[in-house]
Parts: sequence; C-alpha cells; structure tokens
Amino acid sequence: MSETIEQARTFWAKIAEKNDWYSEPFFVQVWLNPDGTLQDSVSTRALTQDHVIQLTEWEDEDYED
Repeated sequence: MSETIEQARTFWAKIAEKNDWYSEPFFVQVWLNPDGTLQDSVSTRALTQDHVIQLTEWEDEDYED
C-alpha cells in the first residue's frame, strides 16, 4: 500500500512542481480498491496530511458505473 501512495505522491509532485505550488512535506489523498490497487488520487496545496480511503467491495462496484 505504501508503494501505491508513493507512486501517487510522485505523480502529483511533478504536477505541483511544474505549476509552482509544490512544498514539503507534500501530501496526497488516495482511494484504494479492496485489493490495494489505486482507484484515484488527488493533491492540493491545502492538504496537511495524507488521506487514505479504503473502498469497500460495494463502493468499488458502484464507482465503476
């Protein structure tokens, strides 16, 4: 799971650096599927910590519709 979060952080950090809003520490919000894979992610200047949202099997199915 931490590797998945770090991949999202790397992705968003590049965007933040390119658009001049990167700062350290850099935080992300991720949604993880029940199997631990990444469903979605986001980052903003306003985040003050990482947020990890574990989707349930039901939420995962609903999200795909």
